[in-house]
Amino acid sequence: MSEAEETAEKLLTISLSRARPTPRYRRTDRIVNVLKENVAHHMKVEVDEVKISQKLNEEIWAVGKRSRLPRISVKVTKDADGVVTAKLPEEKEEEEKKPEAKEEAKKEEAKVEEKPPELPEIKEAPEEEEKAEGAEGAEEPEEAETAAEEAKE
Repeated sequence: MSEAEETAEKLLTISLSRARPTPRYRRTDRIVNVLKENVAHHMKVEVDEVKISQKLNEEIWAVGKRSRLPRISVKVTKDADGVVTAKLPEEKEEEEKKPEAKEEAKKEEAKVEEKPPELPEIKEAPEEEEKAEGAEGAEEPEEAETAAEEAKE
């Protein structure tokens, strides 16, 4: 393939009137198939090699499953592997770079997770004070002696 064919790009306006005779409850499903068939025909590939972008899919389904759009304009790109991607003309190519940004974000999160959380300092002095107070306030002398011995240890 030549370089021009490796990244071929076209702007197509596809009529969706072929979805009209389809039963109402299947119209949007049929629109997706009509779209893929037309793109495959124009780009000379198999229907299985046509991918629809998420935003284009949301645009098609925005009117619901039973209603249909009369026509839709799509920007079609064919890469070196023969995979054809259909997307809205307004979509930017930055979205293709997002997986790289996600990988960088994951690396940053991993760096943050590597740092152990700081533990608060535990003071043992209040426990000893409680024992000492218990020794002074005890009513029986035996308990006061045992509490005083524990405080010394």
